[in-house]
Amino acid sequence: MKKLLIIGESESKIKLADVEKFDVGEIRNLTMEEFNNADEFDDSIIMKGLAETSDFMRRVLQINKNYGGGFISQCGVFQRAGERPFIVTDSALNIAPNLRDKEGITKNAIFLARRTGISKNPVVNFLTPSSRIVSNIKSSVDACYLENYVHENFPGIRAMHNALDVCFTDSAKDKNIENAERPDILIMDNIDQGNSLYKALTIFGGFSVAGFVVGNEKMPPVILTSRSDSMESKLWSVELSAK
Repeated sequence: MKKLLIIGESESKIKLADVEKFDVGEIRNLTMEEFNNADEFDDSIIMKGLAETSDFMRRVLQINKNYGGGFISQCGVFQRAGERPFIVTDSALNIAPNLRDKEGITKNAIFLARRTGISKNPVVNFLTPSSRIVSNIKSSVDACYLENYVHENFPGIRAMHNALDVCFTDSAKDKNIENAERPDILIMDNIDQGNSLYKALTIFGGFSVAGFVVGNEKMPPVILTSRSDSMESKLWSVELSAK
């Protein structure tokens, strides 16, 4: 049985009865001070509650280092009734990732897709304004490099670059775009793009979202959701963390 550690300054609305079915046997509400002083996280799931993201992540970075370190990133898993879930990354941690950072972001998202059962060989799309490689658009140029990175390092995984409408509508047919499969993973160019899409999907799109910090398999699961995310989203985050 796992312990759910909810980090914040007030008691969480999540109760044990809500999460027992996810193999959670205990809930502890910790202040940031208590979280900073804690050093035992075995069999735990760490969840940001009513705490500042910067304070929470400062401690998570220390914990990551204590568990061997490694590049970490944020992933949001989005789902709407009757539709397959997909991952959007990074919307919260890496502000202006360079190519090496984007390699790590992509690798972490593929790991999460496999761990949560979204797909063993997920389709990866590097989000750009155009399905052509445009030399003066950074996201487009980066996508060209990163597609080769995926092909060389993850056999069986398809990688592409398309705009959002091409990813999720039939517009590819009208635009004569052939390489336009519906993605399991959307890789953002920067935090502005990622955070805007995250909020648009939850506020306007009616999606539930499970949010995670990923990248170090030795570290306990870390849930990173927005204060405005629904209770459904927070419980779904716990469910996926327990897998």
